[in-house]
Amino acid sequence: MIKVMLVDDEPIEREGLKMILSKNRSNYQIVADAQNGKEAVEFAFTHKPDLIFMDIKIPEFDGIAAIKKITPKLPDTKFIIVSAFDTFDYARQAMKFGIKEYLLKPSKISEVLEAFDRVVDEIETKKQEIIKRKQINHRLESVSSFVEMEYIVSFMMDHVHEFNQKEWDEWLDLDHKQGFVSVFSFESDKKHPSREEKSRWYQILKRSFQQQNSTSLVGPLTGGFQVPVLTLFSDNQELNREMRGNIVRAIIHQIQNKLEDCHVTVGVGRSVADVNLFSDSYNEAIYALELVYNHPSASYMVYSDQLKQKRAQLVPFEVERELLTTIKKGDIQKGMQMFESYFSSIQQASDFRVSVIQKAMEDFFIVLTRAMKELGYNENIQTNLGQFDTSIQIKEVSKAYLIMIIERIEEWRSNGIQSILLQAKNYMDKYYDSSISLGDVAQKVGISSYYLSKLFKDTFQITFIDYLTNTRLQKAKELLLDQDISLKEIAIMIGYKDPPNYFSRYLKKQTELTLVNIGQNIVNEKTDESKTLKRNRKINQEHN
Repeated sequence: MIKVMLVDDEPIEREGLKMILSKNRSNYQIVADAQNGKEAVEFAFTHKPDLIFMDIKIPEFDGIAAIKKITPKLPDTKFIIVSAFDTFDYARQAMKFGIKEYLLKPSKISEVLEAFDRVVDEIETKKQEIIKRKQINHRLESVSSFVEMEYIVSFMMDHVHEFNQKEWDEWLDLDHKQGFVSVFSFESDKKHPSREEKSRWYQILKRSFQQQNSTSLVGPLTGGFQVPVLTLFSDNQELNREMRGNIVRAIIHQIQNKLEDCHVTVGVGRSVADVNLFSDSYNEAIYALELVYNHPSASYMVYSDQLKQKRAQLVPFEVERELLTTIKKGDIQKGMQMFESYFSSIQQASDFRVSVIQKAMEDFFIVLTRAMKELGYNENIQTNLGQFDTSIQIKEVSKAYLIMIIERIEEWRSNGIQSILLQAKNYMDKYYDSSISLGDVAQKVGISSYYLSKLFKDTFQITFIDYLTNTRLQKAKELLLDQDISLKEIAIMIGYKDPPNYFSRYLKKQTELTLVNIGQNIVNEKTDESKTLKRNRKINQEHN
């Protein structure tokens, strides 16, 4: 629909144009009509018409002056000049503004419609060109984003491409550039943030970098909720440690102002002058991020020579133990963060030798399999890391394995563990009168004694031994009603083979009473009940 505005100081002229268009054309809308130059300018800025029929001789200021004011702000608006004066000077001035149509009053209906159709065709053609240009730009932006991601993944994973470095330089404008890598880590308050939420994190991060003066290539959001970013600057600039920290701190501030349910931490690598060394800056950023994880009060850390010395002193066994604990909890966010730290320690300890890293990771998965079996989760974890040639490839494949394992463990903990613990309770309820132990029940349900004890307490808020003892205590109270059964016999009947010493001590600790006291209390209660019944019967008889 074409938006049309009419400008003429004669109402009859404006009405005449309206009538011609309404009877012969339907692809338009009259958005305004003005009777002087001042109104023409005001209404044009307000309604932004596609086409203006402009009279020349109008009050305030003439049509040419109005066009001169309108055109700079509305360059796509087209004009048809309408005038009762056939002078070359008006036509010459109109041509300066690219106006091609000039109607001389009084105009024939056919002349008005032909001029209208020519200008409308021009407007429609221009609109289609704009739409196509936007589509092309959108596709180019999508391709550029893909190329940026692919380039970053290439130095993360040490991929080999058909693109050579010169082609990368041309596409991404890397020539005569230096830069540094920062890795942004998102930690959500939710255990399982949705895909939409993660997409929102990513878009906020990307827009935050776009608002900075520096050029940045933003990589993909990985499974560990991390995003690597390569910040570029010209090779004649100096970007020291403090300046890199300032850039990252500003980005963190922008992100946190927009995200309330997510905490952002960042590791920053050193600046490198050679694009082939970006992978080194990436590894440094990952290590700096590990240190942020270990310092809850910090939000970012910039790699330095001091950190490099500290890194060499790390022992991966401590990190491995923490990682295994996190995996067994089914915590995928923290698990991926811990794995980054663990793998970095492995790299450092092995002096980055691929064969040693392969062996270390295969050993890790063997240890993980054994730990899962102790937990009661029986699945053999098969890995084949010998086919990979770089440590980055080994790392990414191992991460994929871990994500799969943690997801399965989490599902198993939600469903399988509850069933195992109920089996344990049922077994104790049934065989409380036997001399059963934690180890006996653990063996029966197929889980290690350590994890049965821990999971039982976490789930039911009572220890294994306290639950078993309470079950026996309730049965003992029932047996005490029978005064023909001795305390020694009761203790044996509820599973104590060293009667009645242990059970009496536990009972006194819990209730400050002995078995004898409890037995006497129960007898007294029964006696009181009997007396009450007799008294009620006597009252009823007297009443009758």
